[in-house]
Amino acid sequence: MKNSFLNSFKLFVVFFCLGVLALIVGVNGESLAIIVSRPSGAGFWTTSESMMNGFTYIPMFISVFFFALAIVVFTISFINAQKKAI
Repeated sequence: MKNSFLNSFKLFVVFFCLGVLALIVGVNGESLAIIVSRPSGAGFWTTSESMMNGFTYIPMFISVFFFALAIVVFTISFINAQKKAI
C-alpha cells in the first residue's frame, strides 16, 4: 500500500522540480541572455533588452505553468489515494 501511495506522487515531484528549474533559469535570465548573445571571439557586444526579457519572462511563465500542473496532479493523486484508503 505504501509503495503504491508513493508511486502516485512521482509525477507531482517531476513537475515541481521542472518548475523550480525553470524558475532558476528565469531568475538568471539576464546573464544567460548575455552569454548566449556573445559572438565567438568578441571583446565587446551588446544584448538587446527584448532578448533579456525573453530569457527572463518566458521561463517564469513556464515555471508558473509547471507549478500549476504540479498542484493539479497532486490534488488528483491525493483524492485517488483517499478513495483507495476508504
